[in-house]
Amino acid sequence: MATERMLFRGGLVADGIGSRTRPADVLIDGRSITAIGDIDVAPESCEVIDLAPGSVVCPGFIDAHAHAEGPLLEAGLVAGALAQGVTTLVVGQDGESWIGADPGTVRYLNRYFAPVNGIADPAADLSVAGYGAAVVGRIAQNVAVLASQGTIRCNLAGLAPEPLDAGQRAAARAQLERALADGAVGLSSGLDYLPSRFGQADEIAEIARPLAAAGRPYVSHLRDYGSGVTAALAELAAVGDGADVRVHASHLWGPPADLAAAFGAAEARGVAVSFDMYPYRMASTILADLLLPAGLQSGGPDATLAALRDPARRADLLAGERFSAAALDRVFLGCLPERFAGYAGLSITAAAAGAGRSPGEWVLDLLVSADLNVGGHLDRPELDQRDLMAIIDDDRFCAGSDGIYQGQHPHPRGYGAFAELAGHYLIDGPETGYQRVARHLAAAPAAAYGLRDRGRLAPGLAADICVLGAGGPVARASYERPSELAAGVDLVIVNGGVVWRDGRSTGARPGRLVS
Repeated sequence: MATERMLFRGGLVADGIGSRTRPADVLIDGRSITAIGDIDVAPESCEVIDLAPGSVVCPGFIDAHAHAEGPLLEAGLVAGALAQGVTTLVVGQDGESWIGADPGTVRYLNRYFAPVNGIADPAADLSVAGYGAAVVGRIAQNVAVLASQGTIRCNLAGLAPEPLDAGQRAAARAQLERALADGAVGLSSGLDYLPSRFGQADEIAEIARPLAAAGRPYVSHLRDYGSGVTAALAELAAVGDGADVRVHASHLWGPPADLAAAFGAAEARGVAVSFDMYPYRMASTILADLLLPAGLQSGGPDATLAALRDPARRADLLAGERFSAAALDRVFLGCLPERFAGYAGLSITAAAAGAGRSPGEWVLDLLVSADLNVGGHLDRPELDQRDLMAIIDDDRFCAGSDGIYQGQHPHPRGYGAFAELAGHYLIDGPETGYQRVARHLAAAPAAAYGLRDRGRLAPGLAADICVLGAGGPVARASYERPSELAAGVDLVIVNGGVVWRDGRSTGARPGRLVS
């Protein structure tokens, strides 16, 4: 790992602290920033990098919500994020990560959630400490890990829907305490997924109590969004109140007035709230979750498959709104077993037409044939783009891509969310716009997760830096070409090591497990 001194000279600095950019040099020495200002050093004492006119030095961006534990373990970097200046990814999201899972839970998640998180080895040490030991020295970016409530619940009770008893709750708290001791930065839940959804607010609050002493948040994929977001945020606040912790809502959307009222209600009871979201209308997750009612999935994959093979259950599904022609035309295929790869990127309607089948019958057969191992994207016409822009302008907002890197045709958010967000904030102009970029894309996520030495530029903090070219990052990914790397990020530094230069990885691996 590079440890030499480097001086970035001649750029503007957006430190994530003030309100305006300013001309300044930035000096780093090893893993830390040592000075910011008008710096005069002997040229032979450090590497001097003269920045192009219009360049802006920002804190390395922090992805508050990423499904990147698999890519980091397998490839050592997430190029789609790195090209946008992302130096730290927060994983263990949605209560369903295989980090922290025992072998039986890993095998379950390998069937249920593989289109999101990929496949893990049940025989590996997948504790937070074990995962950190497996990736450190092999990763270009930092990784922060959340413990997962659904994973912990599955470790203790499988897919049983009943409330955990007192002994199981104590065991769940002990698992969370171990994860926090190993470096976890909070606890996630996924109340739309199995078995996370079986946890109610009182149970989750009791399990989450160790977060208070650690100063870490409870993070939740809510039970509902859109028109149901008020009740879902009230449940989130109830957990925060019961556990005496701050809370964070994952990929939050709904009517802005409803969100503001819910935030106010939570804060009135003393619960601090933050949230993340990506700047796209289309969602992405496992296809079963997009199409099938919760009750049909509650018994696990084998029970779901049995229901999909039953003629009466199929007829009931096909008569429902989720299987109407209009609904299936809004669902697109992203991650499929290789024998079905030719359908990737198509809507269910288009894929079925190519096969000469009705869309509903075709997709039910696909789910059965693929053992449910399919990921998809859902166009949400009820999510108004103006509402989305209002959401990301809220002071509580943290940038999160919800990037999923599995499959043949991923959602473009993993490759373009940070660049798109930067473009939105830069509408304010460079003087204040870049500070909004630094605040929402770096400082706010760092504060939400308690990453005290990252997310801002100041002497003594970690040397995680991205240098933006004039005009800032530019997203190239689209729904048609979702894996195109962003442009406009000239240089990325992680813990003092140059990991991205001139549009490509340098091969350096200075990333750490951060907490």
